[in-house]
Amino acid sequence: MDKYLYLVRCYVQEGFQYVRRKSWSEELLGEYLGVLEGVAFNVRDARIANGLRYHVIDLYVDELDKADLEDEAPVEKLLEPMRKLGKESITKPVRKRVGEALADQRLANWKARREVEEESGEEEVDREAMDGINGGVAADGDDDFGGFED
Repeated sequence: MDKYLYLVRCYVQEGFQYVRRKSWSEELLGEYLGVLEGVAFNVRDARIANGLRYHVIDLYVDELDKADLEDEAPVEKLLEPMRKLGKESITKPVRKRVGEALADQRLANWKARREVEEESGEEEVDREAMDGINGGVAADGDDDFGGFED
């Protein structure tokens, strides 16, 4: 099972990487999102296991974050299939999991960096300078774990 889930992760990751290499082409992005909507984010097909949906929901933001190093991805467009799944799914746990994924702090950071970039007119925003937006946690998720308190 782990190998299958890893294969799914690789597929999602490579899809994002490919579209990124093609400069987030709108046509290509639409095709890729269509594939995801037809399988993992399919709202009504009962033949698709919710476990697959959960897995793709859980890894979606992670893999998008890895692919979009320059903050160039059309994040709102990329989130449309997941939002649709969250609104239209007949399964409450799926809707809840989508809500948790959409509440990921990295998505808020993308939006904040975009807003700062648009206001300043700069092409590139220094991720380290944006630490204040995400509460002092590095944008790449490199926060030190101090262990558990007894």
